[in-house]
Amino acid sequence: MGSETLPKLPTINFSEQNLSPGTNSWFSTCIEVQHALEEYGRFVAVFDEVTLEIHNAIFRTLKELFDLPTETKIQNTSHKPYHGYVGQLPFIPLHESLGINNSTTQGVQSFTKILWPAGNQHFYESVDSYSMLLAELQEIVMRMVLESYGIKDGYDSHIGSTTHPLLVMKNQVPEMPVNNVTFPCHTDKSFTTILPQKQVGGLEIETKDGNWIAFEPPSPLPCVIAGDAFMVIPSIIFYVTSTEKTHHNNSRHKVLSLTFPSSSCHKSLF
Repeated sequence: MGSETLPKLPTINFSEQNLSPGTNSWFSTCIEVQHALEEYGRFVAVFDEVTLEIHNAIFRTLKELFDLPTETKIQNTSHKPYHGYVGQLPFIPLHESLGINNSTTQGVQSFTKILWPAGNQHFYESVDSYSMLLAELQEIVMRMVLESYGIKDGYDSHIGSTTHPLLVMKNQVPEMPVNNVTFPCHTDKSFTTILPQKQVGGLEIETKDGNWIAFEPPSPLPCVIAGDAFMVIPSIIFYVTSTEKTHHNNSRHKVLSLTFPSSSCHKSLF
């Protein structure tokens, strides 16, 4: 599998002046979001609320999290695949991840208590504030998507009924210098995935013509990715792109914030 120079992905500004529904700047931003997801399946988001300081703080807490003993991390369980603790799997031996099923304040509190029964206020506050910002960005994107396709009836109830799991990941350093896949090629099952990561490389995406290209979203700007759940809405024609992780001989952490529909929300959109 070869990589080529990445065509420049759209960068969309979600500054305060563009976020007032009904204004010209709101409508123009809606069009930008629609075009980016139809053509590329993703875009880079400029969201002033996610500062470099907040971005760096969350990645410092991830090191603390993954430094916990394995017997502690496996206490985080879930009935959903890959949403509990994942690690030491033979087909992805360098990959570790943990999930917060719904990254509300209560969900983050519960997650923190499982891993630190005596409490860890700094970890809780960092993850809670960061996950709320990513959920806010996801809800803005969802509203813009539905509005750009003329879907207005029911989208308030839909946005209110979505869940926002937060997955945190670590890909470890290989023992020998290699450049192999550490996580299988996949699309996400969510409506949207927001991917912030440190500038360490290792992400490749599939283009419409079937080529694979390396991509590195600049810190602290997150990448917003369209997922499979959009495909059940007949009028939406997004390009849902495959993603593959490769390792480049350095340990790195990633955060995935996802938006999943409730069991009834699709009905409210038709």
